[in-house]
Amino acid sequence: MKISIVTPVYNTASTLEKTIQSVINQSRISELEYIIVDGGSTDGSIEIIERYLDKISVFISEKDKGVYDAMNKGISLATGDVIGIINADDWYNEGALQSIENIFIQQPDTSIVYSPIDNYVDSKYVNTFYPGSLDNLIFKFILNHPSCFIRKSIYEQIGLFNLSYKIAADYDLIFRAYISGAKFQFIDTPLASYSLNGMTGNLSNKFKLIQESKNVASDFVNESSKITAFKHQIFYLKWFSRELITLPIKLVDPFIVIKLKAIWRQKIGKLSADQFGGW
Repeated sequence: MKISIVTPVYNTASTLEKTIQSVINQSRISELEYIIVDGGSTDGSIEIIERYLDKISVFISEKDKGVYDAMNKGISLATGDVIGIINADDWYNEGALQSIENIFIQQPDTSIVYSPIDNYVDSKYVNTFYPGSLDNLIFKFILNHPSCFIRKSIYEQIGLFNLSYKIAADYDLIFRAYISGAKFQFIDTPLASYSLNGMTGNLSNKFKLIQESKNVASDFVNESSKITAFKHQIFYLKWFSRELITLPIKLVDPFIVIKLKAIWRQKIGKLSADQFGGW
């Protein structure tokens, strides 16, 4: 089996080397193809990449239309049986590739492997995100894409990231895979670590994320039933309202709610909202 890893890069010199090392130092038996797609960085990222060219299979640097466009370029270049995407401010945990290759080899009918993911803010551990129920993908993105490894055949079947989405294209892609009948396999060990300082962790992007996420499954739920469509509308009304209510405290600390949820789970237990993904 061959594993392709894609890293999109744009001016991430402060975190990029850790990402690269987390890929090339993975233990595995499978062949590894590492693809880095840079969007024309000017902050020293290219110089960092050049230090590891002997470990990188494909490196391109050219202007793109954003992170999802860079991901699409990488996927199109990939020749592996399985593709993982790790952003330039995130990193794979030790043993990640060994874990997923075992599953894909032992379960040839599995299309997508996913896991919890460790969350960090300013390089400090905050909590671990646990995926929600797959049934709730019609409401929200219950996974986190750096922990997802997808067979290339799925991309060939459903297509690449939809560039009309600026923040929720990963949700759209996973949702399309889900409704197409792709078989998902959950692994309980966090495969990756995720920086909440990135795009979707940015407070200014939160309301845009809500709107884009609502649009992802709208056609599907509207064709399902009136009850499902009503539940979908209520879900997003509640989500939008919660964000408005908590906005004042998030302006002081954007991650305060995540920190408080982590304390609650540690002291009391799971929250009802965890069925949609436990941030």
